[in-house]
Amino acid sequence: MLAAVIYQKAPEEPTPAAARPASGDKSGRRGPYRRRGGSLMMLFGLLGAAAAWVLQTEIGETLAAQACFPHRTALAAPQWSWLMSALNVMSIVALLVGIAGVWVAWRGWRMTRDARPDTASAVSDTSAGRTRFLATSGLILSLFFLVGLVATGLAVLLVSPCSTWR
Repeated sequence: MLAAVIYQKAPEEPTPAAARPASGDKSGRRGPYRRRGGSLMMLFGLLGAAAAWVLQTEIGETLAAQACFPHRTALAAPQWSWLMSALNVMSIVALLVGIAGVWVAWRGWRMTRDARPDTASAVSDTSAGRTRFLATSGLILSLFFLVGLVATGLAVLLVSPCSTWR
């Protein structure tokens, strides 16, 4: 009993300087994006599928508008024979980019699940909580935009670009 009292440390005692890591030593930290991937991978996981959907929608609508309504008159069929092939290829490429964005976001989320907050209190340092939040947000956004990519791809397959909306 006496040995337990002697070696027990009070909660308000600061840790000795020898037990704390040096301020420049970051090897003991568990920030997941310091080791692999980096900020660009986190950014791609957050915005990759969204950027693919925006580009697919904007480029597809622009091409369809120019091919079907060249001089403010509606045509029954596109004036370019390659339009449907281009729209289909663009939908497949955008879907692949969206799947890659979901995969990167999922991988980032998996890496941050077990991450502990950093022990250092540097203001400019990215903490594990922020990284985990961005990884979770990236996964949710990427999944939503992947659904949008699938819906837009199906619309390209099922609806003629020169059809009128009623």
